[in-house]
Amino acid sequence: MSLSYRSRIDARTRDALGRCENLRTGLGKISKSCGLGERTAKDRARFIEAVPALSDATKAHVREVFRRGQALGRKPDVFGLVGDSITVSNDFLAPFSANVKRKVVLDEIARAALSFADGSTVIDVFRKPIAETKQGGDRDSFSAFRAAKGGASANWPLEGGPQSAVAELMLKVNPSIVVVTFGANDAAAKNGSPEQLADEFERHMLQIVRYFEERGVVVILSGEMRHGDAPGVKACPGDGKPNDWAIAVATNATVARAAEIACRDHHPFIDLRHALDRATNFGLGPDAVHLSTFQEGAGVLDERGLDCGNNIRNFVTLLALKRVREALLE
Repeated sequence: MSLSYRSRIDARTRDALGRCENLRTGLGKISKSCGLGERTAKDRARFIEAVPALSDATKAHVREVFRRGQALGRKPDVFGLVGDSITVSNDFLAPFSANVKRKVVLDEIARAALSFADGSTVIDVFRKPIAETKQGGDRDSFSAFRAAKGGASANWPLEGGPQSAVAELMLKVNPSIVVVTFGANDAAAKNGSPEQLADEFERHMLQIVRYFEERGVVVILSGEMRHGDAPGVKACPGDGKPNDWAIAVATNATVARAAEIACRDHHPFIDLRHALDRATNFGLGPDAVHLSTFQEGAGVLDERGLDCGNNIRNFVTLLALKRVREALLE
């Protein structure tokens, strides 16, 4: 998991900034071929491991928040999404919406992991309720409004107070669960040591969590992917300019801090990085910043699709939603 990484490439303190590790230069060139030929999912057990079973303390916390939300009129079996560009992406969960026509494939292993005891899948459950009513028809959680913006850091969702992105989410979607994903831009777009950036990131994340929990919304926290070998960015330190290694170390720090918050404060957690680490190019696309997608679509959850970043993220996010719902039904 994110908290237990021990290799040199997982460094997350300022001490590591005086050296540089190989970020697999050149693998971005093959990222578009993820899932093709021999590039299939190599370790599917990692996907289950990436969504830890909820502890008794986490189950109790989730149930208490959910009960409060139901008293406040939150919609059961409706979730919301909060994050940056990878959450804006139409490849993230949107393929599973009943409102869109995109290819969805669940092989036997994926279906078993994502099914409840009655045989229904987590996709079936969250397709049924109306999450948002808008011109053009009703939408389910998979295609409803998202509090997400490209380039956003964790301070963004609450900006604007009553007109903030999260306030708009509550007004339009009124979810009982939210999946919150930040950290990459908090690491890449600001100055400071990895420790300082992680501290600032934590302050903003705790504000987001507090906002939702005060309103009776269960928060699932998600880590982000690695930072890779970005085209046009210097690989190593040397001239004071931004470089891939410094961004990678800072991203390691924010990802680990998200895991620490989840463990300490009893939130469900998605260790996206753990799930991605055996995929082609760590699940990254050619820009080494955003996620790759299987050429047949991000809704393909079989051994081919699950070599690609967005497909893996969709699987582990669906699994996290299933774990939370099971805890609420127990």
